[in-house]
Amino acid sequence: MVLLLSCKIFIFLPCAGNHYQFDQLRRAKHTSVMVLWHLHNPDAPKFVLQCTQCSREILQGVRYHCKICPDFELCQDCYRNPNLIKHQHPLQAIAVSGQTEMTEAQRKERQRSIKQYMGLLLHAATCVSPTCRSANCAKMKGLLKHGQTCQEKAAGGCHICKRIWALLQIHARQCKQKNCPVPKCMAIRDHSRRIALQQQAMDDRRRQEMNRTYAAATAAR
Repeated sequence: MVLLLSCKIFIFLPCAGNHYQFDQLRRAKHTSVMVLWHLHNPDAPKFVLQCTQCSREILQGVRYHCKICPDFELCQDCYRNPNLIKHQHPLQAIAVSGQTEMTEAQRKERQRSIKQYMGLLLHAATCVSPTCRSANCAKMKGLLKHGQTCQEKAAGGCHICKRIWALLQIHARQCKQKNCPVPKCMAIRDHSRRIALQQQAMDDRRRQEMNRTYAAATAAR
């Protein structure tokens, strides 16, 4: 476990880029599988984008990216579906390389591994003992301290801060505590809620506009 933590903890950076989540059981299972797969395939592409419309991962073919809306991607099927509302901005077609699927054994192992990481993060955030017997606790505390004292930060390009931030985001997506002791957890959760509300408002406006257009076309007949 010590070696695994020291060598592979930075796998959490792809989790943030791929928006792996734990807010639902279905998403938690999928995230566990993907984290373990990245651990066993370090040379594979780290970032797999998800279709905004159908929520499926875009693993092959072409994805359609919006340069204006943050994190807006469409798969080929949704882009070609005439029954879906067209996006209001131009979309750029980008080729995607294919990837292989996980086995059931890998899914189970990944679920166990991610559970250990999340438990260690919570333990390190609440442990106040200067002589804690867990060697992993000291390492995690060191990473959290670096994130608090680093002047460069993730926005400035610090790779360690980026990895710590990704780890905190994973925790925040599954955390339900009202006063979580993990650093930045509450702030990340508040930011995620604001983004979700903004996306919901955008979807509502698109549906209202479509209904108005349909109603005007019907009245003109």
